Amino acid sequence: MRRWALFGPLAALVVLTGYLGLRLGQPLGDTEIIERAAARYLAEAGSGAERTDCAATAHPEARLIVVCHHEDGRSFSYVMGDRGEVFERTGPQA
Repeated sequence: MRRWALFGPLAALVVLTGYLGLRLGQPLGDTEIIERAAARYLAEAGSGAERTDCAATAHPEARLIVVCHHEDGRSFSYVMGDRGEVFERTGPQA
């Protein structure tokens, strides 16, 4: 049996693992982060909530702060990190 037949699948697995590690380690784009916060807002706010209720701006200690204003006057704020994690969450507030 030839050596490449033995080591070829192993080399392919190593390359695939390296590629996936690089992709998973990259920070998300701003749009993806805002979409994650908006999805969380829709789950928490209940009826009457729309994705268009949310807006984002830069945060001095994190990546973005996403603020969503519900039509009934409540506000939801999400401080988001580079990978879409929520650092602190405040809301709903009357």
